[in-house]
Amino acid sequence: MAETLPPEAFNIAAFEGKVLIEAPGVVATVDVETASFLSDQLLAACGSARLQQHRAINPATE
Repeated sequence: MAETLPPEAFNIAAFEGKVLIEAPGVVATVDVETASFLSDQLLAACGSARLQQHRAINPATE
């Protein structure tokens, strides 16, 4: 089941030359290239989600 977590549930920090990602039930260390890829994916998903929200609030009338 998916759960919406508040921003403060996440901790993302540099750790020994890598990026540490912590959230409830998740701890991951990824290299810089992977972190950059994830950042790009998050940014793209945020853009899509915002468009979906706008469409839900203001549906096009035909």
